Amino acid sequence: MKQRFIALVDADNFFASCEQLFNPSLEGKPVCVLSNNDGCVIARSKEAKKLGIKMGMPYFMAKKEYPSAVYLSSNFTLYHDISNRLRDIFRRYSENIDIYSVDEAFFDVTGLDKVYNCDFETLAKRIRDEVKREVGVWVSVGISNSKTLSKVAVHKAKSLSGVYVIKKENIEEELKYFPVSEVWGIGKQTTKFFRAFGIFYASEILKLDEGFLRKNLGIKGLELKQELSGENFIGIQKEEKKPKSIQRTCAFPEFTQDKDYIQKWLFYHLHNSCRCARRDNLKAGSIGVMLRTKDFRVFYLEAILEKKSNSELELVKYAVKLFERMFDGSIIFRASGIVLNGLEEIKTEQLSLTGEQNKKKEEISYVLDKIEEKFGKGSIMVGQIGKKRKRSENKLKNG
Repeated sequence: MKQRFIALVDADNFFASCEQLFNPSLEGKPVCVLSNNDGCVIARSKEAKKLGIKMGMPYFMAKKEYPSAVYLSSNFTLYHDISNRLRDIFRRYSENIDIYSVDEAFFDVTGLDKVYNCDFETLAKRIRDEVKREVGVWVSVGISNSKTLSKVAVHKAKSLSGVYVIKKENIEEELKYFPVSEVWGIGKQTTKFFRAFGIFYASEILKLDEGFLRKNLGIKGLELKQELSGENFIGIQKEEKKPKSIQRTCAFPEFTQDKDYIQKWLFYHLHNSCRCARRDNLKAGSIGVMLRTKDFRVFYLEAILEKKSNSELELVKYAVKLFERMFDGSIIFRASGIVLNGLEEIKTEQLSLTGEQNKKKEEISYVLDKIEEKFGKGSIMVGQIGKKRKRSENKLKNG
């Protein structure tokens, strides 16, 4: 059986790195990204980690204990955009890509050492440098013979030079002091189980009898041993699951009561939501509009579409009607968002006269995507979002 080599690329401090890329004045500062409702810390720059700020720490506690840090509301539209740019680079190296999360991806690099005439450590450095040069964020790259071992390799890479390769002949030595609790796929209960039998390091799992593993952990126990032995049992899941909904939200640069300004932000979110739906060949069955107030109250209304669509030119009328029903000029707002629900894959449809009109709008929307591909994201969309945002977008593109 041919020996496989799997790379795992994991972006370092991804959300915080995206914010520093978006705003270069944050470079070198302790940056914390907050959860959707600004409730707790969900990402930290390396500087914030050095300060001692913990993941999941409530915002009010972090702000009080570490006032020198910069605290930012999450901007998932930005993070997904940069994630897509990372994927474009990964696809140059392999068609077999498994997107594990917004900041992690596995891909099969078997044979690429021959293609590029280099060892896998050099290949990992090449990928890392290419991402930094073209996207602007640092990533860690781990390569080994299975997904689980690639996870171990990336764990080691993060504490070293950013790249690490685990060779099959060195597996037992590499796992000798690697804690069972850190192994991908092993949760708290399985960790307790192993500890009860005096098993604390991953290398000890390699010596366990398969009958013992099957009896106590079932097929998952056998898969775990095979993966840690360098057998690529899990494999690359090339097909990505289609989302059932798409949500695009973010906080405003400053609190506002300006109706026109808030509506323009909704147009921005609508365009990005529809662009993602078109990219995945999906149409929405309903649209929701969200507004969050300064004191974190959330208003949300949703409308069922007469006909499924992924065109902002069609959906904008629903968004405006919902917004008009929700907006109150006496309230100060901090964030807005668009949610597309009931997503289904596009199928061939028999069109009526109205359907023909909708189809033309959809065709125009695809043209907008082509324009953005050529001239850059944000070069054209429904409505505008103001000069402040436009400057920020240019800053991102010029990275």
